[in-house]
Amino acid sequence: MLNEALRVPYRAVDATGTLLVGAVLTGLTVVAAAGWFALLAVDPLIGAAVTPLIFLLSLVVRGYLVRVVAAGISERSDAPSFVRWGSLLRTGTQSTFVSVIYALPAAVCVGLAGGAAAATIIDPPGFEGIPQVLAAVAMLIGGFGLLIYGLVYLYLRPAARAVLAATGSLWAAVNPRRVVGVSLSGSYLAGWLIAMGLLTVGPLLVTPLVVISVLAGLYDIALAAIGGLLTLLVTVVLLFSLRMSAAWATGRGAADALRPDTGIGFVADALPDSPTVVDTGLPDRPTEAPPSVQVGREVDAGTGGVAQHTDGGADQSIEFGMPESTTPTTAVGDDEPGDFDWDVAERE
Repeated sequence: MLNEALRVPYRAVDATGTLLVGAVLTGLTVVAAAGWFALLAVDPLIGAAVTPLIFLLSLVVRGYLVRVVAAGISERSDAPSFVRWGSLLRTGTQSTFVSVIYALPAAVCVGLAGGAAAATIIDPPGFEGIPQVLAAVAMLIGGFGLLIYGLVYLYLRPAARAVLAATGSLWAAVNPRRVVGVSLSGSYLAGWLIAMGLLTVGPLLVTPLVVISVLAGLYDIALAAIGGLLTLLVTVVLLFSLRMSAAWATGRGAADALRPDTGIGFVADALPDSPTVVDTGLPDRPTEAPPSVQVGREVDAGTGGVAQHTDGGADQSIEFGMPESTTPTTAVGDDEPGDFDWDVAERE
């Protein structure tokens, strides 16, 4: 599964175009997110107003990754193309909604721990004794709850995305019984481990480029700038390809548990087109007689007769007459003794 997952980004009809579009969208999303945070710090109202536009590109990428998951469920080892962007945007919105639903328990833990910590820091009048103990317990529960549920979220969220890709239903994707059933399969665990390994270890591959850029900066700032730009471009392309491989691995791992749902939802779009079968066969008719029958050397057994061989039409019938005499023919005057001689009788 690991080898197939690594080949997925590069096994497509337009693999170069797909990687280029995905890398550009990923890079623009990162730049837009950084600008959005800066805008929120300067003018929160304007930052909040442009939030949908900032994350529009991210929704397209999310929708595409759902399509990659669907390709893994349908056991296709080639990457889908960036087509039907409206559908990608709609699917990305659904995927984001599923992520938000599963992140709600984490938000509760953050609110619990953050509220207790804020109360402890502010220390309002009368906040002592039992309230302080309760605040400490709340921070402990919220902190450990956030840590534990963070791991649960990392494990369940890809399963929910796989259910969304297989069924196309938000209700099925947020149904805990359905998602937990998928996550308990051994094949999904294997796919999830591969995906986490790729996303964790993969970015370390750009470490040599970072080191080279730093060393180049010791000699020339221009070389450092060129090296840094090259490292950034490689990192963006690598990050997008790793996300594709991870999405395909989780989809392939969840395929066995989602087998009854294949053929519907987004999996139907990822399935290869079935060729149209056209019946070009001729109606049944008697087969042509073999050449030996056509030239008269053989009688076809299919006509009911017994196959008989002839020699080009020559008569080879067996004669049932009397056998010829073996007595040699004698000449006139050479009569054998005992034969009657009519000439002698007339002279006498």
